Amino acid sequence: MNYSIIIPVHNEEVILEHHVERFLLELPEVAQRVLSEIVLVENGSTDKTLAVAERLASRYPDLIHVISLTRGSYGEAIKQGMMAARGSHLSILECDFLDSSFLVSSIERFSQDDSPLIIASKRHPSSIDRRRITRRFLTFAFNLMLRLILGYPGTDTHGLKSIETKLARRLCEAAITQDEVFQTEIVLLAWRWGVMIEEFPITVEELRPTPLSVRRRLPMFLQCIGQLRDSLNRYK
Repeated sequence: MNYSIIIPVHNEEVILEHHVERFLLELPEVAQRVLSEIVLVENGSTDKTLAVAERLASRYPDLIHVISLTRGSYGEAIKQGMMAARGSHLSILECDFLDSSFLVSSIERFSQDDSPLIIASKRHPSSIDRRRITRRFLTFAFNLMLRLILGYPGTDTHGLKSIETKLARRLCEAAITQDEVFQTEIVLLAWRWGVMIEEFPITVEELRPTPLSVRRRLPMFLQCIGQLRDSLNRYK
C-alpha cells in the first residue's frame, strides 16, 4: 500500500504552515511507512495561501505537491486532488482537522480487508461532537433529509473520508454536481453502486463558525437534495 493525503485549502494563510508541520512531526510510524504524498489543493484563495503551500512544497519536495484552482470550491478541490492522487489509497483531510488517528485507523482497516470507502461520521454513536448546537443541528437535518427523501442509511456524508484511489476516480468521473454537494454525491453514488461504506467515530471541535445561518442553509439543503436525486436516478 502507498498512500496519498488530499487537503483542500482556501484562505488558510494563517494556519496552513503550522498545522501541516505539526501534523508531519506527530505522524505515527504506521502512517509514515505508507505515506507517499500530501496534495495541497489551493482553490481560489484571496490571501497568501498559495505562497505558503508552495513554500511547504519546496521544504518537502518529495512529499508535498500543490495544485492551484482559480475558483474557490471545496468540492472541485477534493475532486482534482483525488484525480491527481498517485497512491493506491487516499484520505481527504481538512486543514484545521488533520486527524492522524482517523488516518491511522483507515490505513489499518485497508490493510485488513478491502473496505473501499471509510467516512469519519460526526453522527456515529461513539463520536464526540463539541461544535455549537446550530452546527450539530445542520448536520442532523441534512442527513435526516438524505434518509427520508433518498433512503440513504448512513449517518454522515461530509468531512473526512478514506477511499481506494481507483474507486475515487470512478466516482469523480460519474459525479455531476459541483462545490459543496459533490462530497455527498460521491458517497451516495458509492452506496447506490453497492460499495461497502464503513463509518468511524471521531472527536470534532469547532475552530471556526459556519459562514451561513440555519435559515439560509435549509433552503440550500433542499436544492442539494434535488441535485443528488437527479444523480442517483441514473443508476436505478
